[in-house]
Amino acid sequence: MTVNLLYKILLVIFAYLFGSFPTAFVIYKANKGEDIRNYGSGNVGGTNVLRSAGPGLGVLTIVIDILKGFIPVLFIYLFFRESHILYVVTTFSVLIGHVFPVFLRFKGGKGVSTTGGLIIASCVFPFSSTNIILRLLPAVIIVSTVIVIFFLTRMMSIGSISAAIINPVVFYICGYDNYIVIAAAVWSLIVLIAHTGNIKRLLKGEEKKILRKKKEE
Repeated sequence: MTVNLLYKILLVIFAYLFGSFPTAFVIYKANKGEDIRNYGSGNVGGTNVLRSAGPGLGVLTIVIDILKGFIPVLFIYLFFRESHILYVVTTFSVLIGHVFPVFLRFKGGKGVSTTGGLIIASCVFPFSSTNIILRLLPAVIIVSTVIVIFFLTRMMSIGSISAAIINPVVFYICGYDNYIVIAAAVWSLIVLIAHTGNIKRLLKGEEKKILRKKKEE
């Protein structure tokens, strides 16, 4: 085994373990002394922290989960830029880590924020030969889709599912290399699988909204 191959294997393992870090669980436990899985939707993700503990802890959770996707792509860009297969495998690994974390018996979050980190990093770092405007466009469109639909419906799941559906399409239209489009399709598939329960509740009209708390008089 060559040293280069060993480093690649270690990066994939690191990506999974890094993705497995249970951000929502740790932040909620540290601040509330409770298990986030016993509150709200029971999901170990930023949306549930937002719903159960308010915007401060919710936003913090989301930002850290975004970094979980962003940092492995940064490592790939810095050290293995030409290894397209490694890009696909590593990004898959970090997202699988978030959705199926070894630290929480393989029951994690929905992968939306971590996918956001993968998308942002893939657009910021010039993996693709497209011009800078087209290169940044997927991140702008996909992130905006989540935010706009969330504020219109007060349901993060609808925004996340919509973004997952258009994700590989936007990368393809913007002229990204095939390996990135394939990776984006894999991310979307994982996110949609993680949202199976949400999709069923949406079809039944049972999905809960994140409502603004009324000010106390």
